[in-house]
Amino acid sequence: MRKLNIAAIGLAGGTGLVAGLVWAFRRNPRLGSSFVNSVVNPALIGHGLVGRGRAEIATLEHLGRRSGVRRLTPVYPQPTPDGFRIIVPLGGHSEWARNVIAAGHCRLQLHDVVHELDEPSMVQPSALEGLPMVLRRVEEYLGFQYITLHRFSNAPGCLEPVDGVEPPLPVADASLMTPTEGEAQPASAVTSR
Repeated sequence: MRKLNIAAIGLAGGTGLVAGLVWAFRRNPRLGSSFVNSVVNPALIGHGLVGRGRAEIATLEHLGRRSGVRRLTPVYPQPTPDGFRIIVPLGGHSEWARNVIAAGHCRLQLHDVVHELDEPSMVQPSALEGLPMVLRRVEEYLGFQYITLHRFSNAPGCLEPVDGVEPPLPVADASLMTPTEGEAQPASAVTSR
């Protein structure tokens, strides 16, 4: 009986911890993202743990919408009939998802195959088929979204430099890049209201 009481106290404490983490995440979705972006993601990519072989985590290549700099981000893609859907835990706060939507295209390396993707669209979990109802509700509550991407080509390959030779980069559409403070807007980006 004593072991059962200790287990119940431990479960209650664990539930409190989970509730606290959910509360903190809902207040600040970017909580912990700087650690993930500066430590976890580079370690996964640097050690070749994503996008290669039988890894379920892929490498997403995208261009910074302000800087135009090539970025690599580990993601968990789920195949769809015409491409992929990728969960975006930060929803509209996700920098990589905003970069992909701004550029209108990206590349994804999964199982040593590079997929060329376009037509990005952010969707709510409730709009997707094939997700269990409980999962949809939890993801909606936490503010998660998905980005859907259309695959227009794929070929065996790698996004990482091989023997010091960088793979070709996607071309940034300057009209879609958001200028940073102090930068002049390109003429093509100026719109009338």
